[in-house]
Amino acid sequence: MKKWRLFDTIIIICGLFLLFGLAYKGLEAKAYSEILKPIKVEIVVPNLDPEVAKQIKIGDSLVDKNAKPVFVIVEKAEKQSQHPAIDKDGNIVVSEHPLLVSLYLWVESTEPVDYENGIRYNWQVIKVGGSLIWETTTERFVGLVRQLIVDIQ
Repeated sequence: MKKWRLFDTIIIICGLFLLFGLAYKGLEAKAYSEILKPIKVEIVVPNLDPEVAKQIKIGDSLVDKNAKPVFVIVEKAEKQSQHPAIDKDGNIVVSEHPLLVSLYLWVESTEPVDYENGIRYNWQVIKVGGSLIWETTTERFVGLVRQLIVDIQ
């Protein structure tokens, strides 16, 4: 029978450390994935041509730069756009735009995401008050983020 050498013992100890390290990283990754949550984002898209607004529908996916669905439109409201106008007395008043409409969209993430200092969408970071370029498979538009809800059921 062969005698154990110091080198064999070191190899076995290194192998055990490697196995324990992999097991620990696996548990850590599982715990991290459990804290990820889906997110819901409210977006306002002002001053759109009505024909463009009609092409954006509930159920459409907002895709990333690789055309992978990242968000899905779950709610849509359309209102006539407003703009400043001057009345006959010279006062600035809010008036409805004769042609353009504004969209109010709620979108939900297709997968749970990590929310730490904002959420990444393409090269941009989604933060309340920020304007972002959003893309469906057919349209591209600029929308202002009005609200983020991280813990949706």
